[in-house]
Amino acid sequence: MSTKKNRSFLRMRIVVCIFAGALALLAALAGVMGARRTSAPSPGVVKTAPPSAVPQRTRPIADFESELVTITPRGFEPRAITRPKGRFLLMIEDHSGINSLSLRLVTAAGPTLREVPMVRESPDWSEVIDPSPGAYLLVDAAHPSWLCRITITP
Repeated sequence: MSTKKNRSFLRMRIVVCIFAGALALLAALAGVMGARRTSAPSPGVVKTAPPSAVPQRTRPIADFESELVTITPRGFEPRAITRPKGRFLLMIEDHSGINSLSLRLVTAAGPTLREVPMVRESPDWSEVIDPSPGAYLLVDAAHPSWLCRITITP
């Protein structure tokens, strides 16, 4: 019976030592963290102003909007865009699964403004444009039924 008591006492002693060691470690960490908060900054550390003192941005990041046209196996989505005059970012994403497309942005009268070859390796294209008021078409040479009408109002 005495060996059982000795084992039990030994286990209890190990548990108490582990617990005491953990408490000592936590106390040491708390002391270090407290000292870090109250100590002066080292020469290489730059203090930043509190969030309330940071000047707020007075103008938007970009001064133009964007329009996204997605090419699907059924054609362009959306099929029509109407927007006011002014420059905008025209973004085209190809999700058609076709190896290559030859997109053109043309005026309703026919002249081509932009020609954009789209290949599977680079399926996205974007450009900031500033078209005059009028009607435009985004078309693909191989798919004449695929149209996206872009109307720019005055």
